[in-house]
Formats: sequence, C-alpha cells, structure tokens
Amino acid sequence: MRMLEYKLHAPMNGHGMSTPVWVTNGGHWYNQDDHTMIGFAPDTTEYYIPDSVDFFTLAELQARQVALHQKYPMRKYDSAVPPHEEGDVMTDAEVETYIDEWHTAINV
Repeated sequence: MRMLEYKLHAPMNGHGMSTPVWVTNGGHWYNQDDHTMIGFAPDTTEYYIPDSVDFFTLAELQARQVALHQKYPMRKYDSAVPPHEEGDVMTDAEVETYIDEWHTAINV
C-alpha cells in the first residue's frame, strides 16, 4: 500500500464531506493548517488518482509529523494521568518512533 495525503471531498448533494473513493483506510494524522489527512491506496490501481495527490514514504510522513509536532505538540499517553490533564510532550525522536510503530501496525 502507498501512503498519500488528501483532503475530504464535497459530495454531489452538497451536504457534509466524504473521503475520496480512491482512499483506503483514511482519516489519519489530520493537519489542521491545510485540512489534509493521511490514507492509503493500493500500490497499483486501474482507476484514476489525481496527479495533485502527494504520496509519502515513511521518512516523509515522519518529517511531516515532526513539523506539525513543532506547532501542535503531541503528548505521551499515560493511563495514570487523569483525562482532563495532558501527558508530557513527546520528543521529536518519540514522534518518529510513534509514526514508525503506527505504520508497521496499520500498513498490512
């Protein structure tokens, strides 16, 4: 599977938003600055995927997430921390490791 960055599409009826039909397993790693998300598409397709879609390697996704982490810090999950409090901020290396582990688990 190939990772790609995409935006939601306006449906034909003009109400709400939907994931493009060429995205498989989407909705990951939302970027609030440009409203993009990460999803997947098969390595080869017989259908059209717009040329404007950016495909990512794991290293490129890690760089994207580290850049977003600088603006919107990712926090460590800690079950001992009450839900209304936030955990410690991850380091850049922890963000990269988290993305790598996510990619390994999700890209099957």
